[in-house]
Amino acid sequence: MNRFEIVKKYIDEYDYYDLLACGAPNDEFDSYSRKFANTIPEKDSIEDIARLISETIDKAFAEEIKPEKFLETAKLIRKELYGDSE
Repeated sequence: MNRFEIVKKYIDEYDYYDLLACGAPNDEFDSYSRKFANTIPEKDSIEDIARLISETIDKAFAEEIKPEKFLETAKLIRKELYGDSE
């Protein structure tokens, strides 16, 4: 799997607002997944990744979302991208 596919798997699994579950197209979150796949360096911690996801989703949905909400997703992404969880 390439970086995009790894990130997409976990972002789609999180399915913010259950958009995919409600029938949104399979590519609903792909622009975000591409952004994350292209901007998450190995030095980023789980918290850094969660913050990036939070800030991006925050802007897209015009609401304040705490990074803690995305910690598990960030952990899974980091583990699969870099083989560790921190």
